[in-house]
Amino acid sequence: MTRSRKRKLQRMCSKWAAMPLASALIAGATHAASDAADSGTLEEVVVTAQKRSEDLQKVPISMQVLGGDKLDQLQVTSFDDYAKFLPSVSFQTLGPGQAQLYFRGIASGGDGLHAGSASATGMYLDETPVTTIGNSIDLHVYDIERVEALAGPQGTLYGASSLSGTLRIITNKPDPTKFSAGYDVKGDKFSAGAGGGEFDGFVNIPLAENAAVRLVGYYERDGGYISNVPATRTYTRTSTDPTTYPDAPLTVNNASVVKNNFNDTETYGGRAALKVDLNDSWSITPMVLYQHQETNGTFGYDPLIGDLKVTDFVPESTDDHWYQTALTVEGKISNFDLVYSGGYFERNTRIASDYSEYSVAYDYYGNSRFRDNAGNLIDPTQAQLQTDRYTKLSQEIRLSSPATDRFRYTLGAFYQRQTDTIRDEYLINNLGNTPAYDFSVTGQANTLYLTQQERVDRDYAVFGDTTFDITSQLKLSAGIRGFVARNTLYGFFGFNNNYVDLDNGDNFSHGSGESSCFNAPAVGSNLPCVNTDKGIRESGQTHRVNLTYQVDSERMVYATYSTGFRPGGNNRRVGLAPYSSDTLSNYELGWKTGWFDHRLRFNGAVFYEKWKGVQLGVAGPNGITDIFNVGNATVKGIESDINWLALEDLDISASGTYVNARTTTDFCGEQTDKSQADYGQLLQSCPGAASAPAGSRLPVTPAFKANLTARYKFNVGDYKSFVQASVIHQSAANSALQSDVEAILGQTPGYTSADFSVGTAMGNWTSELYIENAFDERGQLNRYGECGADYCYQNARVIPIKPRIFGIKFGQKF
Repeated sequence: MTRSRKRKLQRMCSKWAAMPLASALIAGATHAASDAADSGTLEEVVVTAQKRSEDLQKVPISMQVLGGDKLDQLQVTSFDDYAKFLPSVSFQTLGPGQAQLYFRGIASGGDGLHAGSASATGMYLDETPVTTIGNSIDLHVYDIERVEALAGPQGTLYGASSLSGTLRIITNKPDPTKFSAGYDVKGDKFSAGAGGGEFDGFVNIPLAENAAVRLVGYYERDGGYISNVPATRTYTRTSTDPTTYPDAPLTVNNASVVKNNFNDTETYGGRAALKVDLNDSWSITPMVLYQHQETNGTFGYDPLIGDLKVTDFVPESTDDHWYQTALTVEGKISNFDLVYSGGYFERNTRIASDYSEYSVAYDYYGNSRFRDNAGNLIDPTQAQLQTDRYTKLSQEIRLSSPATDRFRYTLGAFYQRQTDTIRDEYLINNLGNTPAYDFSVTGQANTLYLTQQERVDRDYAVFGDTTFDITSQLKLSAGIRGFVARNTLYGFFGFNNNYVDLDNGDNFSHGSGESSCFNAPAVGSNLPCVNTDKGIRESGQTHRVNLTYQVDSERMVYATYSTGFRPGGNNRRVGLAPYSSDTLSNYELGWKTGWFDHRLRFNGAVFYEKWKGVQLGVAGPNGITDIFNVGNATVKGIESDINWLALEDLDISASGTYVNARTTTDFCGEQTDKSQADYGQLLQSCPGAASAPAGSRLPVTPAFKANLTARYKFNVGDYKSFVQASVIHQSAANSALQSDVEAILGQTPGYTSADFSVGTAMGNWTSELYIENAFDERGQLNRYGECGADYCYQNARVIPIKPRIFGIKFGQKF
């Protein structure tokens, strides 16, 4: 009998007879939803959080799962769409593809610098990591089997970037047993903005009894809702020596970039996967995925200008394209399961931003007297162009003993090498670069400031995870992961060596930039010189101990102690020491329970976490961000989710998380007195008020976040119809850890939004109408400043949730 036929037979038999656990888990796979609905019970949810296929209710991990049907019902197409239904997840964002992801409040608010701290949260696509050093990818969600959100440190099985938790996106796999295909067409419009549309399609083609290919393609265009309105700006360009350099005010306008609803987004891509069962014991699944996303404008508005309005003076856009190739090999050696997963990921981003708020600040402080090569004063309006090329090569191999053994284990090894080629230019048109008027970085036309560096992060690990059934109801699990992390940073950052304020002779290099270079660049390089060549190596271990008690077939309780880590790294600034890894210890009591003959599922956990050596990015001398281990924090909380089939045709689901995340030590800040020897270093004691005193609330994460969804199904003649309502709520959150910055930016206030949909289906087609954020609540996801607190945080901008949007959707399955 072929492997595919065996699996099909197991799925059929598991509904009617008791089977070994491994077979029963396989049986509960992806398409159980319709069967569960027909039988009047909740569907069984199969997950692979412990790198085995298991029933969610048997996995002693606090996790939330959004299955493929649920993702479709909730109109999920992007990261923001599913993150709002995961209450343990919080994030900072500047727009599509620019989010930093966190679990349970483990956030300092200082991440995202590409030469700074690594991500605190792991992101996986199937078996391979796609966590980038900068921001998380924003995968278009279509033909996805499920999203798994694993809260708490997952360092034993998932490694370095799973300090706060791990987010896993699992795709639908090729199926050799049958042909299937489908498509969806959608049109929508923001009530306060422009319209958009989407087309998605897939096809699953059996190539033979033991092989199939699955192809997926999509195109989406989102209309904008932020408007860039007309404005003028006058630079005074005041001189401290008006006799030699007279004042020369200049008024500029933004007419060339004025546009309504200018933050539109275009996303397209596809996926191809092949599955081949080589024999009854071995299979291979290669996959390639590509996505291209472009945006215009900005996704934040300025409350001082008006609702959903800004006054930008420079064109803004992003271009984010990436691909992943992956290979999974599964097989058996005797009765042991062997899995190899390897992948190569490459992402290229280009972000053009308005940086003119800095130009305003320079003008205010008398430092905007930039000249062209002829010595004429020029328009000091500044733009930023940031390009990154990320690569990630990862490989993992693991061997697992039979799942039915009383003592079972998984052993594995992992290797990862990720890079970021960073180029960050701060541009002023017509900027002088002659000996008499030298403002540009050497060899870089119009570039006032440049960061060009190569970052390489290497991770090596071996791990083991074991489980022993003490009795039929009580089991003990333990895991350990030994790791080595090596990080290097090489290149240049700063001003040129001659950038001098002509009025007062102040050299803006301030000991950085070309004035601090110690090597010439390599032949063929476009670096002006080299002032960064640093490396750090760390090693250690993370571990997990879990005790699980199966009260009966439907109810389980567990206790877990686990640890996680995030590697340290290198500071750019000359003379500043590297920062060390930060670690998290997690103490958790949880429950997984089912009630009323599988009609009610109630899961949850209470947790206490100790975060040591918190990494924080701080704006240091000359605006350069320095990374320090600033102290410790604790997080206490509870999270829970409920799924209730209240009536045969009424399904109610709810989930929520409460966290109390606060520092336990004072963060004093940096030495800002230039006359001191430790200028620019982390203060070990506070001469005055602490920048963030002990007891300060950690930023980004709301204290309470929850959602509730009710879906009622009914028939109208031969039409299978439904109505659905969802309510999403979160409380206020701090914008920054430092009290002085928080006082300027202010909190993101709490909000409540609601989504509604209604639809019908007959045969193989479905159609529905929906409205999201029905009451047009102006919820805030992030508040940020265009530049540092001592310059222009007073002009804080707001990243809102999407305004009210109306949509219609039609689809068919074959």
